[in-house]
Amino acid sequence: MDDGLQEEAIKYFNSHPVLLRLVRSFSHKYRSLGHFGGIASLSQLSDREQRDLGAFLRREIKGQDRVSFREFSGAWAKTRFEGIDLEKFILSLLPNDFVSKQEERQQQQNKRQLILDQLLRDHSSELAVKWLQALNNGQIRLSKRELYYDMELLNNVATGLDLVADVYERLPIFANKATGNPHAFDFDQPAGRILLQALAFLRGSSVPVVSDERTSLLYQYHIIRDDILNFATVYGFVAYRENGEEITYWRESTKSFSPLNIPLREIIQAHKIEPVIGTDTPIYIVENSGIFSALMDTLTACRRVVPLVALHGQLKAASWAILDRISKMGGRLLYAGDLDPEGISIAQHILSRYDNVGLWHMSVEDYKEAVTDLPESRLKKLPSTVHPKLADLVQEMNRRKKALYQESLLDKMVHDVVYSR
Repeated sequence: MDDGLQEEAIKYFNSHPVLLRLVRSFSHKYRSLGHFGGIASLSQLSDREQRDLGAFLRREIKGQDRVSFREFSGAWAKTRFEGIDLEKFILSLLPNDFVSKQEERQQQQNKRQLILDQLLRDHSSELAVKWLQALNNGQIRLSKRELYYDMELLNNVATGLDLVADVYERLPIFANKATGNPHAFDFDQPAGRILLQALAFLRGSSVPVVSDERTSLLYQYHIIRDDILNFATVYGFVAYRENGEEITYWRESTKSFSPLNIPLREIIQAHKIEPVIGTDTPIYIVENSGIFSALMDTLTACRRVVPLVALHGQLKAASWAILDRISKMGGRLLYAGDLDPEGISIAQHILSRYDNVGLWHMSVEDYKEAVTDLPESRLKKLPSTVHPKLADLVQEMNRRKKALYQESLLDKMVHDVVYSR
């Protein structure tokens, strides 16, 4: 090919913008087809563009036009540039425009694979490897395609998974160790969202949406997000550090018949938590603070100590932390919640996690007192797969479509804690 003629052709096209416009239109066709062809549509052509395009194609152009690649190549063959291979010329004129979608996808796939291969070489912890392999084989997908090509972002998450340990670590300190930025794993940051997705996958669950559930997910991997405002309420317990030292304020609160609002930071300091009156006594666990307070009124009035826990509705990290420790001692735990879809869901989570938990006034017999109607929209929230201890109750709830709240059972609960042995 004559280099001088090639340069002349490039100058000719650059001096006639409508021809460049036509070539770019064919580049879009190339991306779809994977080869040169198709028809280019040109609209709103100026008078000059009409003249220049008409001169090249050797026909009249009016306002807008459709040009096939066959016509374009035929017109090219009638110019002084006919000795230049048209397709090679176009590729040299606009080298970055002529990549087919298939070629582009392959290039992106190759880039993504190189990044994941490098990360798998750099990270050897069980959690990081399992997550990276899941990304590699498509078991999990990131929310945006461009995230797969952010090497620094993915490396930060993998480093975080490498650092997960049996020792509790506050989230900002954990993030700073992994990335140098204490806010990198905040829930509103890309790395924080990806870390949550990774931990949920590793746990075998969906990514939680509610903030408290996200905090609980982090807690299960010993990452503490909120250890002051996240709390449970307890009464009638003693607690000990890992070295056997007693944490005295737990016992002292019981001596004065006072409950403790115990934050997560204090719960995780306790290696062992057990009832003051001995491990053979049942531990009563209630869903809401109002029932807890009413039971405390009775216990205080009769100067009686019975181990009692309030979880305050939906389970938080502090809820799991306190339940983990009191269930570990092997005693008998009795849980009472509302007999509605939300209460059933909480009870199901607890029963699924601990073997030594029984239900407290959550039976079909108790449910006979239900009078509050449940709309169909709430009934749909009942779990489709039900724990055996809840199966009969859920069946009856679906039949009767009623709800029963703990307040209606308070007299029975008071009787139990006063006369428990």
